[in-house]
This record gives sequence, C-alpha cells and structure tokens, in this order.
Amino acid sequence: MSNANNDHVIQPIPGVRGAQAYFYRGADGTAVVDPGYTGSSRAVLRFLTERRINPKDLEWVILTHHHIDHAGTAFALCEATGARLAVHRDDAPYLRATRPRERMTLWGMADWLPPRLAAYVVTCAGCEPRLLEHGETIAGLTVVHGPGHTPGSIGLWSATESALFTGDILNNERGLGMPPWSVNHSHKKARLAPQRLRGLRYERAFFGHGPAIMEAADRRIDAFLRRQNPQTDVVSVTDRPG
Repeated sequence: MSNANNDHVIQPIPGVRGAQAYFYRGADGTAVVDPGYTGSSRAVLRFLTERRINPKDLEWVILTHHHIDHAGTAFALCEATGARLAVHRDDAPYLRATRPRERMTLWGMADWLPPRLAAYVVTCAGCEPRLLEHGETIAGLTVVHGPGHTPGSIGLWSATESALFTGDILNNERGLGMPPWSVNHSHKKARLAPQRLRGLRYERAFFGHGPAIMEAADRRIDAFLRRQNPQTDVVSVTDRPG
C-alpha cells in the first residue's frame, strides 16, 4: 500500500488485537495510528523489525480516540520506541487515572468495575501527550475532529498521500456504517460526525474496523453520507466543529 514514492507507505499491522492498527510514513514523519489493545505493542515492534525499520525512528503514536481497542497499548509502545503520544485535546482526560466518568454505554460500564479490573480495560497513559486540535497537522496528517463516538474522536487526512484514516467516525465492517449507540459518548453527535469528512479528496480510506477502500474512496464515502443526510453542508477542515 504505497504511492509512487517507495519511501511513503501506509500498511496495516498484523497481529494487533482490537481495532486495525496502521503504520504510516509520509514526507513529514512516521507514525503508528491506533496501536490496539493492551499487549499489542509486541506485534507492532515485530512488524517494524521484520521490515528493517528501527523502532527508535518511530516519531508518533497517534490515537483517533481513547477507547482501549485503539489505545490500550499506546503508552507501552511509546516507552519501547521513544515515540511521542498524540491525541485530541478532548480525549486526553480519558487517558488519566482521574478520568471523567463515562455515560452509561458499553464503555461507561468500566466505571463500575472493580479498580484492578478497570485498570486493565481502561487505558491510563503515564505521559503528557501532544494535544491535537481540529485542522492542525501532525506528521503530514490533518486532524479532522468528529466528536460523538468519544468527545475527541478524530479522522486523519493526507492530501499528499491521498488517504484518510477514519478511526471510528465511520466503519466498513458490513459496508459503510457508523458506530452503534451502545458504544457512543453522544449518539446524536456521532451520527453527525461523519459529515465532517464530506468534501475531502482522497483515493484510499482506512478504517479502524473493516477493510480499507483502495480506489475512489472519497466518492463512495461522500455518496454514503449524502444518503444519510442530504441537507448537511460540506464543512472545511479549517472550520472548528461546534
């Protein structure tokens, strides 16, 4: 999965438990996006060494949101590689031991578990992450804030690589779809969040759940979003979400 420049690459990382993890190398940096459940750092490190990539050359571990199936091994991977952690400002509080209480969804149930069990199913990153904002860039990827699934859910878009990482703003498990209400912080916002992807141009789309779309991904996703909400205006990535 690479463009014409062999130094630029987007590859799924096999062996990661939970959501799909990706290795990204573009003109402006290297990153792992959503490294997966607790314990999956070993699979990421194996992926890097098998491809003769020095783990110490990894610059960023970027989270599309704080849920453990995406973020559980983030801190361990940062410790092993020296990479910095990056997460949207609104999700950063959920990576701390004094995290906000979640609403009573599937994820909110963790707040009612015994502390030792909760410590395993809820990520606590013992470092100060870079706090991302809508519209800024990191490693050449533009942050698209789409709150709802979590307060700080984001997508990551690269114009130069013609690629979009949707996180859990959208999934492609049984065709294009949105997360169910049972896993959303705000289901109302989560249903509107994918509209923030409309108008972006990209050939390939990579999902946290479900197979990538490798050709004409923007047209397929825009058509899906128009069917979901034909009255919604296209929002620029330079606009701040409300």
